[in-house]
Amino acid sequence: MTTGSVAARIPTARRGARRVVLAAASLLLLIVVLVAGIAGWLARSATLAPSSIAIADIPGNYLVLYQRSAADYGIDWAVLAAIGKIECDHGRLEAAGCNPPGTLNTVGATGPMQFVGATWRAGSPPMTVPIIGPPTSDSREGYAADGDGDGFANVWDPADAVAGAARLLRANGAPADYRRAIHAYNPVDTYVTAVLAKAKEYRGVFAPGASGEARIVLAWAVAHVGRFTYSLGPPTDRGGSVQDMQSREPAGSTCDCSMFARWAFAQAGIDIGTTTSVQWTANGLLPTGDNSHQTALVARGVRPDRPPGGYQPADLIFFGVDDGPNGHVALWLGDGMIVQCSSSGDGSNIRPLAGYVPPTGWVRWAMAPAPPR
Repeated sequence: MTTGSVAARIPTARRGARRVVLAAASLLLLIVVLVAGIAGWLARSATLAPSSIAIADIPGNYLVLYQRSAADYGIDWAVLAAIGKIECDHGRLEAAGCNPPGTLNTVGATGPMQFVGATWRAGSPPMTVPIIGPPTSDSREGYAADGDGDGFANVWDPADAVAGAARLLRANGAPADYRRAIHAYNPVDTYVTAVLAKAKEYRGVFAPGASGEARIVLAWAVAHVGRFTYSLGPPTDRGGSVQDMQSREPAGSTCDCSMFARWAFAQAGIDIGTTTSVQWTANGLLPTGDNSHQTALVARGVRPDRPPGGYQPADLIFFGVDDGPNGHVALWLGDGMIVQCSSSGDGSNIRPLAGYVPPTGWVRWAMAPAPPR
């Protein structure tokens, strides 16, 4: 929330070619960010990567906007994302000023980043949504920004609003002094503290501890969160050979748990099998039955107990091994999170393992490390 917003509460403020217009475009950008960008994040600085918590919480189109506007203005994307979370829950909060579009809260803040009209565009009358127009040329005229390259600054366009927030932070001390910059956004100490805490939570290593192949598996899985709805059986595309699954996207828009896990592992060259019961046997490398077993390529444990040392990224976690609705498999992402396709999550999703049904076992494939750089 920008200056003039409610001080006592902490609510849940178009550069180049047009960037994020449709959900499909957002998915494509997210795949690029997560798959191609993971190696770059790790090479530059592990602290720049979104944590598993960030990936689970931030919608794909907003994650892209935060990353890109932060790069445009030379600031920390995680601080920008933390403000977006606290203000309007990345555009999802059902409250006046956040939704529906065109509304204002009790102090006149409006849009997904909660700008007061005069902060967005100087001279805007109090308690009005600022007009859509060209971006301001000087911050003294307001922070109205064109984040998607269409020539207009619209406080209700997420691309423009996020770019405007980045512009405000940069003009008020970021990246040298984030506390001062956030204070300019909302001059309440508890707000500043909350933003910095959330940014720290969002900022982290993608799939901490993952090998090179595990990162490939998880990058595919995370990039397809929200891409599928749940369907057990046809028309869900279970894929053909590993080479087939590496060369194309799944047909259709449905998944089930074993299909989702199989496609993810195929990207690392591993065929774990087509169904939950087959995946429990590591595609025939392990015996059937509820018993622990280990080979040079794969290990398995039973009951809810975690493996020695805890789960590792891309571990398969089982919740029953039946091929019907009484069996389920998910992938361990890290930071307490699993990535999966489930009926309870309406398709491909990320959620905490804590509070889920107790696991019945796990399977861990031997994963190759990342190649040397």
